[in-house]
Amino acid sequence: MKFILPRLLALTVLAGAAVFILSIVFKLLLAGLIFAGIGTFVAKMIGKKRERYIEYSTETGNFLPYQSFPTQQKAYSKTQKENLAIIPIQ
Repeated sequence: MKFILPRLLALTVLAGAAVFILSIVFKLLLAGLIFAGIGTFVAKMIGKKRERYIEYSTETGNFLPYQSFPTQQKAYSKTQKENLAIIPIQ
């Protein structure tokens, strides 16, 4: 008993210290993950706010509506519309 008890006590203390250190490491990793998630969310919100105001900034040069004139876009179709016909099937 006197031979095993001190060694068992030392192993228990070492195991407890190892578990304590590992729990601190994982808590720090969890806190880092949470802060990274919050930072990503804030960056996304700031990016959306900047995206809304980028159209009227002086960097693009088109901040007044009369400076750019929209051009008419042509419809794209894969087939020629002149050759289309309804063919009756009997």
